[in-house]
Amino acid sequence: MAAYERADKAYRTLRLQTRTAPGANDADTRPAPPAQPSVNVAKPAPKTAAPKKSTGSGSGGSTVKPPSGAAGTVVSFALAQVGKRYVYATSGPNTYDCSGLVSAAYARVGIKLPHQSEQIAARGRRVPSGQWMPGDVIHTSGHVAIYIGGGKVVEAANPSTGVRVAPVRGGTAYRFL
Repeated sequence: MAAYERADKAYRTLRLQTRTAPGANDADTRPAPPAQPSVNVAKPAPKTAAPKKSTGSGSGGSTVKPPSGAAGTVVSFALAQVGKRYVYATSGPNTYDCSGLVSAAYARVGIKLPHQSEQIAARGRRVPSGQWMPGDVIHTSGHVAIYIGGGKVVEAANPSTGVRVAPVRGGTAYRFL
């Protein structure tokens, strides 16, 4: 509406400036009002099942539904920590390092793991590549993370990024469940 009012005011100002004499050709020659911009009103999305936990980390991301049972508890706990800070030698509840996150997640299902990545790997059952399941612990030299499926892990990465979801970058999987 404001655009129409501005156009009308401009027309009246121009008309007053160009009018030669009262009563002279007073035919209404105003330009047509500008078209109103169309407004697309988004309809609310239909209600569906509860959304899956997003595991995107700004790089396209995907969604992974946590598994059921003990593995689901481990994965869900770890995902709930995403965004928390990384602090060396801590295991929660507000900050984690990599082995602290893994040991805290497994403690939720009654499995006590050491707070040291090499010792965690030494206690697990090695899983061949291609047979990894959500909840498996992925070990690389000096680091552990929890596999959540879809080629992604949740990890307490470092002080710069904290607890995050990231793509698997190699390693060996170990199973505790």
